[in-house]
This record gives sequence, structure tokens and C-alpha cells, in this order.
Amino acid sequence: MKHPMFDKVNAQLKEFMRELTVDIPRQLHHALSMGDLSENAEYEMTKQRQLFVESRIKQLEELMGSLKNLNLEALPRDRIAYGSRIVAEDLNSGERKQYLIVFPGENPAHKTDQDILVTLASPIAQALLGKAQGDEVVVRLPKGTFEWCILEFTPFQELMSRESQLVNRRISGDSPD
Repeated sequence: MKHPMFDKVNAQLKEFMRELTVDIPRQLHHALSMGDLSENAEYEMTKQRQLFVESRIKQLEELMGSLKNLNLEALPRDRIAYGSRIVAEDLNSGERKQYLIVFPGENPAHKTDQDILVTLASPIAQALLGKAQGDEVVVRLPKGTFEWCILEFTPFQELMSRESQLVNRRISGDSPD
């Protein structure tokens, strides 16, 4: 099963590659034709954009590699893993937060306004991975150590199923539940 973001990320990658190989060289050529580079703002802006585009291409290529290597069927449904949405409560303050575990650079379509995106390598995700509802975890962050209780979590497969159902309802003209 292909990751739902694969096509979107691939399209972004192609767009940036075109900009890097077609648009930026054309803009640089035009800026160079203006003469003195020491006071050429257009040249400087284009070079800055080139650096940004090269960096973004590298990020997207890394994300594509991660998406290609992820076996979505193998993700556990009974434990927190990549793509899970987690509601956790701080045992000291009682504050509740909702997290969504993602790859670096990923901005999933199923993200809600309540979701705080955390990457797989982050201390928060590392503390949550492999845990289940009701588990207590210790999260060590630069601003301190926190004890949380996992109130609920929704595995990636269930989130994708819900998203697919919503899309199908929109296409068929049915209203959501």
C-alpha cells in the first residue's frame, strides 16, 4: 500500500526540481546580464532562492525515501507507532494535549487544529512509541521531565480509513456524520 502523501510529495519534488533546473538558471542569467554583481539585488535574491530550493529538494528526497520504505500494513494497531494520534495528560498539571507522529517535513492531510506534530526522532515521539492506552510515560525535554498518561490513541490505519470515508462522502455528496 502506497503512503497517501507519496503523490503529493512527489509532485512538490518535481516542482522544485523544475524551478532549480529551469527558472533559477534563467533568472541568474538575466541578473548576470545586468552587469556589476556587487550591487545586484536580483542576483542575490536568486542565489538565496537557489539555496532554499536545493535544501527543500534534499528534505523532500529524504521524506520520499522514508515514505517508500514504510510498510503501512506492518504498523501495529494496538500500540503507538508512526502516524498515530495520541491524547496525553500531564499527570502533574492535568493539561491534555493531542499529538500526531510524523516524518520530518510531513504535513498530513488528516492533521487537525488540535494536533501537535511530533517527528519520529523527537523526544516526545520516542517516549510514546510502542506504548498503549492507559500507559504512563516519562518524557524528557530540554525544559524538564514530564509524566504523562496516554488517555487514548488512534492508529494510522484508522485515521486513514476515516479520511477515506470523509473523502468518499464528499464525492458522493453525502453529509458527514
